[in-house]
Amino acid sequence: MAIRRNARAGDSSRSSARKCAAIVGAIWCCVAAAVAAPDVATPARQRSSHAAPAAKRTLRAPLPPPRPIAPPLAVEQPPAPPPELPPLDTSTPPPSLPRAPRERMKLCATQWLKLRQERQTGGTTWREFATECLAR
Repeated sequence: MAIRRNARAGDSSRSSARKCAAIVGAIWCCVAAAVAAPDVATPARQRSSHAAPAAKRTLRAPLPPPRPIAPPLAVEQPPAPPPELPPLDTSTPPPSLPRAPRERMKLCATQWLKLRQERQTGGTTWREFATECLAR
């Protein structure tokens, strides 16, 4: 009987080795299928051909929140054209200042500038002042 027990013991060790080999083979097949299978989260038609493998993907920062919609900017209208002025009367020549030497013109100009700086023109224009000054 001892022989039979040894024989049976040998048979049982062979059958456990077969069971273990079968389990290892099944696990190996599952691992190989999982590695070869496409990513379940991303369908194959959505993945691009140049995408990095799952192991080499880097984490990306989340996108910023959407910007609020701003009201449309008001379109500025171009300024209205200035009113048309009446045509100039060219029948008479423009008024001219009295003839005077250059030194007198320069003296009147400096006097006018001095009056303007002191704000003492009294409402007179340059033409009125120059007509009086150059006639002296």
